[in-house]
Amino acid sequence: MADAFVTDLASGLVFKLVSLAAEEVIQAWNLQENLVMLRERLETIDALLSDADSKKLNMSAVQSWFNKLEDVAREADAFMDELAYEVTRRKVENRGMLGHFFSTKNSVLYRSKVAHKIKSIHTSFDNIFQLARDLGLQPVAQLTTTVQPREMRNTPPFEYESLIVGRDDEISFLVDAVCTNHAEDLPVIAVMGMGGQGKTTLARMVYNSDVVTDTFKKRMWVTVSDDFDFMKILNQMVASLTSTASGVKFLLVLDDVWNERPEQWDNLRNSLLGVGGARESKILITTRKQKVVEVMRCLITHRVEKLSEEDSWELFKRRAFSRGGVLETAKFAAMGRKMVERCGGLPLAIKALEGLLHSKKSEQEWLRIQDSATWDSNDDVLPSLRLSYDNLPHSSLKKCFAYCSILPKDSEIWKDEMVCIWMALGFLLPPKGSNKLMEDIGSEYFNILLWNCLLQDGERNYEGGIYSYKMHDLVHDLALDLSKHHSVTVKADHELNDISKAIYVRVDEGISNIKPPILRRNFEKVQVLYAESRIVRDLVPYPRHLIGLVLKHSYEGELPNSLSNLKYLKYLDISRCYNMNKLPDYIARLYNLQTLSVQSATQLPRNICNLINLRHILVFDSYYNDVESSDMFSGIERLSCLQTLPHFVVSRDHQCVIGQLGSFKNLQGTLRLFALGDVENMEEASKTSLHTKSNIEHLKLVWKKNEDVMGKKEYNHEDVMEGLQPHANLKELTVENFTGKKFATWITIMTNLEFITFRNCKRCEEFPQLGHLPKLRKIFIKGMDNVKVISSHLCGSQGGISGELNENGAEETVATMYPSLTHLYLRNSPKLEEWVDPAMDTSGEDPNNVLAFPKLEVLDIKRCSKLRRIPGSCYPLMKTLHIRDLDSSKLLESLSKKACGLTYLQLQNISGGVGCSSSSSMNCIMGELLENNSVSLKTLSVGKLQGLTYLTLGVGLKSLLVIDLPDLNTINVIKDLSIWGCPNYEVFAQSVSSAIECLTLGGFSEDLDEFPWPLSFSFPNVIELTVWGWEKLKWIVDEEQPDDYLSSIFPSLRELHIHWFQGVKSLPISLAKLPFLERLSIVKCENMESLPNFHDNLQFLWIGGCPIIKERYRKGSGPEWSKIQHIKQIDGLD
Repeated sequence: MADAFVTDLASGLVFKLVSLAAEEVIQAWNLQENLVMLRERLETIDALLSDADSKKLNMSAVQSWFNKLEDVAREADAFMDELAYEVTRRKVENRGMLGHFFSTKNSVLYRSKVAHKIKSIHTSFDNIFQLARDLGLQPVAQLTTTVQPREMRNTPPFEYESLIVGRDDEISFLVDAVCTNHAEDLPVIAVMGMGGQGKTTLARMVYNSDVVTDTFKKRMWVTVSDDFDFMKILNQMVASLTSTASGVKFLLVLDDVWNERPEQWDNLRNSLLGVGGARESKILITTRKQKVVEVMRCLITHRVEKLSEEDSWELFKRRAFSRGGVLETAKFAAMGRKMVERCGGLPLAIKALEGLLHSKKSEQEWLRIQDSATWDSNDDVLPSLRLSYDNLPHSSLKKCFAYCSILPKDSEIWKDEMVCIWMALGFLLPPKGSNKLMEDIGSEYFNILLWNCLLQDGERNYEGGIYSYKMHDLVHDLALDLSKHHSVTVKADHELNDISKAIYVRVDEGISNIKPPILRRNFEKVQVLYAESRIVRDLVPYPRHLIGLVLKHSYEGELPNSLSNLKYLKYLDISRCYNMNKLPDYIARLYNLQTLSVQSATQLPRNICNLINLRHILVFDSYYNDVESSDMFSGIERLSCLQTLPHFVVSRDHQCVIGQLGSFKNLQGTLRLFALGDVENMEEASKTSLHTKSNIEHLKLVWKKNEDVMGKKEYNHEDVMEGLQPHANLKELTVENFTGKKFATWITIMTNLEFITFRNCKRCEEFPQLGHLPKLRKIFIKGMDNVKVISSHLCGSQGGISGELNENGAEETVATMYPSLTHLYLRNSPKLEEWVDPAMDTSGEDPNNVLAFPKLEVLDIKRCSKLRRIPGSCYPLMKTLHIRDLDSSKLLESLSKKACGLTYLQLQNISGGVGCSSSSSMNCIMGELLENNSVSLKTLSVGKLQGLTYLTLGVGLKSLLVIDLPDLNTINVIKDLSIWGCPNYEVFAQSVSSAIECLTLGGFSEDLDEFPWPLSFSFPNVIELTVWGWEKLKWIVDEEQPDDYLSSIFPSLRELHIHWFQGVKSLPISLAKLPFLERLSIVKCENMESLPNFHDNLQFLWIGGCPIIKERYRKGSGPEWSKIQHIKQIDGLD
């Protein structure tokens, strides 16, 4: 539909004209009269478009006029971008010499060229006006402002719905199917149904259910769509599984599967069977196609039905009549039911309709949508989706939506990235007289699309926050329909004849063999180009007005010089380019650039501060290893539009003074400040005016490591931090290498703080009062060498105060400290002895009247050797407890009485302590801790616990790791056992050997000459075994042992993983004799030369980090290949 691309063009051009007319260069050239005439023509164009829209003319009759108008408008747009570039260039390159430069010969010639171009554009518009008159179009209104005022509805915040309607029984069925053990290895369960029925939502509910998360240690979600790249999926799974111990039970969800080729599915399944997952692992797929279900040999297929009439109505009511919408009167309900019925029970269609009608406040508006002819259209787009688009409040918002068609189906959409591209394309111009930033308008537009279900939430982080979004494939079909010919993806076999009108283009590598004349003809109108970085030099010369360039994949070396001619470029993204060198210096001459997105800060070009239109410098990799030597922001005060700054390094030698940041009123997101030791005093620090920058959410303050601090300097650091007070909106604070003795006082009044980190503040002696902060969820402390006590004082009304009934029914006051804290990490604080709350203090408070850490879920304490206690009478929500390197067991003894719902427990290197009574011995402490968590605890890891001789494991335990426990002699039944560094493991393992199904052995002393296989018993039911060796070993099994040696120990073994036997040259024959062995992986056995002759039962072999084996047994060509070629699936020998 041409209107999505043509309407509002003129308004955008007027906005540019007004901005240009105010420039000193333009005034010196006496071009104002020319620009005024051009503005008048553009205002007439907008009036003609309004007339065309009001008359609802047949598109076929005016299509030629639309096309010609679009061509002329884009020519004018390119001209104004070129003029803006020239204005900026002269500002940057001729600072202080403007008056002299205006009189030069080059300047006079350029002024003449500009006047001639304006005259040419006038002539083109005159032809457009004549064509309009021939069509009967008349200007219905003249623009009186640079940009027409727009009404921005107060759209409610997008609601992240955690529930769905009418699917409870289906969810329960699928959860049971996924969690039930089946006889088949790696069974596949399918969710099948037509588009828009909620298959993905249903799978997501199953994926995130508590039962599933408890059952599967590893879960992975892969959106497949048309591109079934089994190697990509396999590599993701291997990376995920090899990051933990082998034998992990995993759930893999393959969403939106279309591929019907059985050989590709067989390759994936066979590979997954060998990457180390447990036998109870499952695959859950969603698909529309019965053929896919058949090809993947799904064990269970659940067909998703349409919602019932009542469930459809219930879903609709949730938002259509929610707060901010109309009241549910009889008339509105009657109209609503009629429209819901037309949605045919499809949740996507219903959600789109409810989002649309929520913003309509009158019966007339509802009636207009109810009676719309769109309901009776015969196209392939759902009517409710088409209506949602048609009723978007702004034509520029429609352009934003249509632009999304260039993204591949099911791709992740990053909000900030999308808003920056919309801005570059001129879709986010503010109304006249408005101080609103273009980015704020883009954010509002994005939220409107979310509310109308034209976008939807995608991936969430572990805290539940959404970090990416998606577009349903049916909505994507609508965007494609709207963008016919304007948005094109070019594949290797694509015919180029139909893309000459394209302005948004995505290409793959196969286009590199196209001849230049064809490229020039088809790419000259392209404004946004997505391309593989390796073929960019073949494409970039041809677009005449390239505004956005997005490159991806590995690129070694520098970008080609041809990019230096992209004077219109406003958006450049190389964040997906790995191994790319520093950007060439010419990038700093692309003066129209608004957004620069890179992989690493080291890629940023020199003289970046010449890009005075730059608004966003985005760095994908947030690790700044070499940043402290950077001087790239010398002259940063020239970047007056800057809103996103990845970092700033204070350096007086390079004129990088921290006060330069004071003029950036709109800084947002994350700000990292380095080398703060170069800041002189509080006065200089306060010039940053951080307290006025309300959009900064994460502030990182870094002093230099190992800075020599003497006397006066330490107080300087304290004063400097005091002067860097941020706005109260701050959510995250990080302080590193601070050398003062106390932190700034403003930390205690940051009531919106959610996450705080103190790292390597080695001289600090006082910890700030944080217990009253209502939103603080995470604390990370590391390397605070001089802090002995952390205390929390009640701060009057700032503390969390609530009334509760005591056992006598009387109300008493309870103070809550750290009311929202969920994660607490204490690391490397050798003098820290205790963390006390007011009840432990001298305040006289009754301990029952103070509640500390009521929401704590994760407690992680490492290398705080003197720590004896932390506050809190109980931790009802604690799931993870990790403690290591304590000189005493007193802290563990205290926690053993307070934690009662743990799922993960790791304890290592804890001494029994001096003078401990028998009741506080390690056996008693561990006994109480395991008893209190006997049902909930799933994973236990224990090592170097002084005095521990026995473990009584709870019924819920799934996995046990034992590390260096020489005194341990008794454990009870466990199915999954990992033994690390315990050469005497036979003492405790023999009693449970018949129950173990998954076993890991490793970490033994490298002084041993042979691997310590059990001598007096076997593991009759072990089906999966992982063994880790060491360099000294020459044999996995002593060569004098009989051929059935391993079979006698592991008679049921089906899966074997061998790691790090670097001195072993050949596998033992007894390994090949294991009667049921099906899967074998060999990793990092660098000197291994030969493999035995395996029996036919072996189905999968995976080799990694074994160079000699790889050379001799290389697939198809190695001299020993014939000995293993009968194995069904072999990986790592290509």
